[in-house]
Amino acid sequence: MPAIFTANVEESDNDTWVIRLTDTEDTRQVICQDMEDFSKQLALMSEDYGSDIEVQWSKDDDVTDEHFYELHQQMAKIKEDLDLDD
Repeated sequence: MPAIFTANVEESDNDTWVIRLTDTEDTRQVICQDMEDFSKQLALMSEDYGSDIEVQWSKDDDVTDEHFYELHQQMAKIKEDLDLDD
């Protein structure tokens, strides 16, 4: 059974978005400022579980369309970079 992480997109105090990454096994949390930070933090937090992890995404209702689009663009860029490494 995979370790479950939650990733919740939230509006921050400085008119940007952040991702609250939570390890549901031990309730560790970290705030990620962008997808690069998210990727690094997820790698660090999931070391105890190997590759057997699952990330469940959600977002707060007040996340703006602009911020959600920006997040989506960053996710697409990371996916593209990973696909090039294959």
